[in-house]
Amino acid sequence: MDMGHKNALIAVLFTLLVLTTSTSYLVYQHQQQIIEEQEDFIEELISASNAGKEEKRDFINVSESASCANIVAVRSDNHLGVIGKVHVVIKEGYGNVLINTYPFVEPNTQYSVREAVKVAENYTNINVSNKDVAIYFDINGTLIGGPSAGAAITAVTIAAIEGKKVRQDVAITGTIEEGGHIGQVGGVFDKAVAAEKNGMKLFLVPEGQKKQTYYEQKIEEREIEIFGIKILIPKVYYIEKEIDIGEYMKGKIEVVEVSTIEDVVANMIL
Repeated sequence: MDMGHKNALIAVLFTLLVLTTSTSYLVYQHQQQIIEEQEDFIEELISASNAGKEEKRDFINVSESASCANIVAVRSDNHLGVIGKVHVVIKEGYGNVLINTYPFVEPNTQYSVREAVKVAENYTNINVSNKDVAIYFDINGTLIGGPSAGAAITAVTIAAIEGKKVRQDVAITGTIEEGGHIGQVGGVFDKAVAAEKNGMKLFLVPEGQKKQTYYEQKIEEREIEIFGIKILIPKVYYIEKEIDIGEYMKGKIEVVEVSTIEDVVANMIL
């Protein structure tokens, strides 16, 4: 290759190098511009979001508030009703819902607690995202299972948020559902007996559960003869019956049906 061709090739390679470098620089500059624009846009979104939150939030002003309510349950070992307390403490925090799991609290109860706090926020129209809501149970070491304390937890959380008192002569059983509806539960009759024995004046039950179907045990003896010896053989069977708890407890404790959290608040919170 002669000198002229070499110089021409060098010139072409140099030109390609310059073009490649220039193109890369222009692409880099363009990318940097896009990144800067995106960062500015994100900052605007964050600022707008924070501004919106400040306008919507309606924080409770007290640094800490607490309340408690009566709850009833049915023991799994002897199927007798027992009464205890649910306590709610609201203090400065970061929007956590904290549950003391002693006595042991089953997962469905923990879910019910979170639903109760959400319903309480909606009912009061007060956002507690700058607070921690701590909930614990005092019920003689009984395992806490099922969602039947949901209505009580919601009521006591509402009272704590609003700084009000809960009637301590009232017990309630019932789940809390989305929208503040009170759902049906089991063991209502046994819970009513426990509430009455523990001095409650009012027992709140879900709508449609004042009347309960139960099965009464019957025992009949029939006589048989074996090798000339007469033997009495017991025959056990059950008869389906219906009982009106309100009538059964008349003069001892008032039994009232509730269908919404509004009904619960009207009967429980002072």
